Order: sequence, then structure tokens, then C-alpha cells
Amino acid sequence: MAAALVGVLAGSLLTSRANRVHWSRDKQVEACAAIVAESTRIQLALRRAWRHGEPVDWVPWNVALGTIWLVGSPTTVAAAAAMDQVFWDRSEQFIQQTATGEAAWKEARDRMEAARLDFINAARLHVDPRHSRLTQVPVSRPPLPRTVRPVPGLPPTGRIAPDTSSV
Repeated sequence: MAAALVGVLAGSLLTSRANRVHWSRDKQVEACAAIVAESTRIQLALRRAWRHGEPVDWVPWNVALGTIWLVGSPTTVAAAAAMDQVFWDRSEQFIQQTATGEAAWKEARDRMEAARLDFINAARLHVDPRHSRLTQVPVSRPPLPRTVRPVPGLPPTGRIAPDTSSV
């Protein structure tokens, strides 16, 4: 009877530990997903701020950062902090609408996307070290302004074809 009680107690402790590990991993994955989603949202919001004067809502980004600080690994926290630094370094010119042109946006966009990719790779490797590194971000870039190009077979007053050469 004592052996059965010890077995039940040991099983209970192991199950409890496994549940805590599973819960922690789930929270880390959720926090990482929020960082990726919010970083994409901020990037798009900065573009809209620059082009249309729309305000940037930083609250969801800050919530995502706070969450990753609570449950993230040191590597993912460092990668999120690096991404946040890119936003700090690049955002003012777009919020104040003082960026000098599309070249400034392209440079900032590329920095934001590189930081996002670094974060994604840090998160992937933390979740499962067997993952390989990615070389492309999962979200397409905000398109640069469309240029009017003739659509073959239509008169010059026809449709506008999107310029995908710079996306």
C-alpha cells in the first residue's frame, strides 16, 4: 500500500511538472507570435504615419514586449529589444513626416525586417533547436508607390498595373 501511495505521489509530481513545462512553452510561443504580429503592425503604421499622417498606436507593441520580457528566453528577449531599438532609431522621421523619400523608407523597412527575421530565428531555435534558420520574413513588404504602366492590349487610359519590381 505504501508503494502504491509513493507511486501515485511520484506520478502526480511528474504530471504537474510536465504541465508547467507545457504551459510555459505555450506562453512563450504565444508571446513570440505577438511580437511578430505587432512588429509587422508597427511597420505598416509607420508607413501610414509618414504618408497619411495617421497616429501610431504603440500600446499593443509595448504589451507584446512586456509579455516577452515575462516569459521569453534571454535570447528572444534580446532579439525583441534589438527590434524595439530599430523602431526607436527609425520611427521619428516617419511620425514627424520628415523622411526624405522612398530611399529612407526602404532603408528603414529593410532594417525593421532584418530585426524581425533575427527575432523569428531566435524564437524558432529556442522553441526547437532542430529548426533551421530562415532567410525570408513571413510577411510581404508594404508596397512602394504604384507607377502607371500600360497593360498590354489595353489603351493607355486603361487599367493601372501594379509595379511589383520594388516590393
